[in-house]
Amino acid sequence: MSASEPTSAAQIAKVLDDEGRPVGAGVLVAADLVLTCAHVLGQEQPVEAVTAEFPFLDTGPVRAQVHFWSAPGEPLGKGDLAVLRLDGAVLPPDIQPLGFASDAPVGLQVITYGFPRGYDDGRWTSMRTVGGLPNGLMQLEGSGLDAGYSGGPVFDTESGTLLGIVVAADRERSLGFMRPLASLMETWPHLGTVVIREPMTPPQNTRGGAGARERTQWVSDAPTDDDMLKRAALAKVLATHLRQARADTPDSSFLVHVDGSWGTGKSTLLKLLARELWDDSLVVFFDTWRHVRIEPPWWALLTAVRKAVIAGRPRWRRPWFRVRELFARIHRDGAAQVLSGLLLVGAAVLAGVLFSSGTVTTHGLEPTLKTITAVVGAVGGLWTAGVVVSRYVMWGSARRARSFEESHTDPMNEVAEHIAWLVRHADRPIVVLVEDLDRCNAGYVVNFLDSVQTLLRDVPERWRRPVHCAPSFVVAMDGVWLRCAYEDAYETFKSAVAEPGRPLGYLFLDKLFQLSVPIPRLGTASRDLYFGRLLGTSVAPPSAATAQQVRAELARSSDETEVLETLARADPEVRQAVASQAIERILDADVQDISHHALAKFSRLLHSNPRAMKRFVNTYTVSRAVRVLEGSVVPTDSLALWTLLRIRWPELADHLESRPETIDQIKEGVEARDLPDTLRELAASAELHGVLRAVPGTQLTPEMIRACSGASDDMTPR
Repeated sequence: MSASEPTSAAQIAKVLDDEGRPVGAGVLVAADLVLTCAHVLGQEQPVEAVTAEFPFLDTGPVRAQVHFWSAPGEPLGKGDLAVLRLDGAVLPPDIQPLGFASDAPVGLQVITYGFPRGYDDGRWTSMRTVGGLPNGLMQLEGSGLDAGYSGGPVFDTESGTLLGIVVAADRERSLGFMRPLASLMETWPHLGTVVIREPMTPPQNTRGGAGARERTQWVSDAPTDDDMLKRAALAKVLATHLRQARADTPDSSFLVHVDGSWGTGKSTLLKLLARELWDDSLVVFFDTWRHVRIEPPWWALLTAVRKAVIAGRPRWRRPWFRVRELFARIHRDGAAQVLSGLLLVGAAVLAGVLFSSGTVTTHGLEPTLKTITAVVGAVGGLWTAGVVVSRYVMWGSARRARSFEESHTDPMNEVAEHIAWLVRHADRPIVVLVEDLDRCNAGYVVNFLDSVQTLLRDVPERWRRPVHCAPSFVVAMDGVWLRCAYEDAYETFKSAVAEPGRPLGYLFLDKLFQLSVPIPRLGTASRDLYFGRLLGTSVAPPSAATAQQVRAELARSSDETEVLETLARADPEVRQAVASQAIERILDADVQDISHHALAKFSRLLHSNPRAMKRFVNTYTVSRAVRVLEGSVVPTDSLALWTLLRIRWPELADHLESRPETIDQIKEGVEARDLPDTLRELAASAELHGVLRAVPGTQLTPEMIRACSGASDDMTPR
């Protein structure tokens, strides 16, 4: 990127005052969110809405609501952040938010764009990064900065990556100050779930030839925001299901299980999901591993939800919200006790006034009565304070939460009621993203999920209104870990409760979650691309013309079968490149209607169970998205039959995934030597064989099972 022809200019915003004059700059960081400095909007209380323009786009003035505002403070860089939410779809669909660099190297040549006095159309200026400061800012060196550049985006001139925003300038000393991503997130933590993070271009080796890497870079094992594996498409599918469940059953939570072993990318998927949900949901990240030693589990979860609800409100409204919360609890649980204490205090005060004014006189007894009055007033005050502290300030720590459980006759009902109150007063529906539960011991896993079931899953009837939805949960953890935790906790009931092909752990999994989502495996094309990017080597992308042709064919597809046929004709590299567009087409409402009609033949195999039917449709839709991301184009009937088998007999499905050749022995009636004893009765049952033969022309072969479960090297089954 050069200063004369910047490639990131379309996302630059110009913030206007009431008279249409530019007062600062901003940058588009999400589909409808613009980042700027709070002092651009005013030093005191913020305005409710402002006008902005995108000078490099022909959009004209657009209105934006002040979504978040933190007042400028001391030292420099503290607070001073505003987030604007654009009204409606005002930008062209091809304009994408900019990615943020996680850090800004020293000595980097950078440019920014602003609107100094006399340049209402804006001007570029170049600078150099000097070094980080103790307050989290990055010092810049350059003579071009002036008033009007505040909030302006700072770009790396070579890669075009967004490094931060300008927050202040010292023109006399030719200095400027930039807030990088880490500093911005300290003021607005939710920014980390909104922006796309991009790595900086690695240094090049000038001795080993042009473009040669000097050495292989160390690679972080932390969850990434860089969607190298195209997981954003799966995140969009999950977001669609959550919104649909919210609309269909707002009174009950929708629980999703993201199933994958350690290191498969569950946390990265949660970050991408948070980005998809940010516009219309209050996203709460909950890391269970950090709280595993804190009892009771509901306290840490309640605290996280409460903090998110409060953080979603402007700072000046938070103290009043806490007061309302306190009075709500008093009104709900202890109005009688507090009222009795206040009456004692009131009676004592009234008696004191009457005695002092001489309205009431009692010869010889006045000193005694005054003493009694003072004692009654003190007792009433202490009684009221004790009730308030013991009942309503008990959740300030885990120890107090345990005391609360022991001192109340029905503590869990009080907790559930208060969570419902928080849900009712949240500005958006709540979605809790739970991670690292598969690092916790079995007891904590069971207790935590039981807390979700009993406290947060349903909205109490007294709070049910159309605009208030029960919280939704997405739990990312290894399914084997989860099943073993419940089987360990309920060891006594394993043999009595288990069903053929559905042991106790699977039954709990089915009871807890409405949807289970497997993490996609890496196909050959995606594996080569991912590993190449880690090594810093170039992998030749597919022909742009070929990929565009396939995208055009996908857009013309009228049903899922045509989408799959288009993908099957494409090379694996092209299939990987267009996977996101293929999933979007499959999720199109018209295409979905036709696909669901094709699945109708399987309803008779679900025993007319409405819950099982919903689970079947949801699981199939997610499985299809996962298979497309893997590069598999397994036929509809085959994937549907496999989905049915997985829902009805999950233990058998897991065994066939690891040993797909067993399916031939089961169909032939031959005793499989590697089949567990718990599955032998099921393998010989007429019910299972009836399902396997239920769809004429569709057979589950070993190769088809590999394709349906994402374990096939050749992802185009024949």
